[in-house]
Amino acid sequence: MCLSMMCPLNPGLPFSIPTPDPHSAALNSVSPWKQHHQRLRASMSTERFDCHYCKESLLGNKYVMKEDTQYCTKCYENLFSNCCEVCSLPIGCNCKDLSYKDCHWHEQCFKCAKCSRPLAEKPFAAKDEQLLCTECYSHEYSSKCSTCKKTIMPGSRKMDYKGNSWHETCFLCHRCQQPIGTKSFIPKDNGYFCVSCFEKQFAYQCCACKKVWQEPSTSPLRSASGTASVSPVCSAPCL
Repeated sequence: MCLSMMCPLNPGLPFSIPTPDPHSAALNSVSPWKQHHQRLRASMSTERFDCHYCKESLLGNKYVMKEDTQYCTKCYENLFSNCCEVCSLPIGCNCKDLSYKDCHWHEQCFKCAKCSRPLAEKPFAAKDEQLLCTECYSHEYSSKCSTCKKTIMPGSRKMDYKGNSWHETCFLCHRCQQPIGTKSFIPKDNGYFCVSCFEKQFAYQCCACKKVWQEPSTSPLRSASGTASVSPVCSAPCL
């Protein structure tokens, strides 16, 4: 398509100016996304992008966003970084910040106070403001089993009675040597007996009905052999 106009040098002579073809490859060689990117780069070259605190340019440098405000890494660490409980140095942007009860550590400083074993991503315990691995804590503070004398590890089941502690598997009936567990037991002469074994070994049993006397206030009649005779509530004669 051509547009006819009068020649400015010779007004009586018309000449033609070609109009651009909307389908021309030269016009559409730059994609809309590339055009937007070019415009964005042009705007960034004219606008400043500075640290909110020190006003140094952040273009081409690392920065940290906090509450929609940008800071250079140095200013961010000085203003907002937590200090390590061990070395007292700021925990920088490129370091892991490990925290426990409002205290903070570098990952390499988060260690057992006794054996210096790293505690990151491992179970630990706190005692007297010190961090301890489970092994050191158990060795220092956990109960010892009254039977095997070994440490009762935190989290394992234990039995406690009158200031003594046992592993669950070490708290055995003195007579049958079976674990008592959570069942009832009776202490006797520095030993512990399940109810069944205690009745067989110590309780009074009626010679007539073969039942154990349950009433502690009842005085049984004893034969010359030391075994119980007839229960006061049993009318049968002693055999």
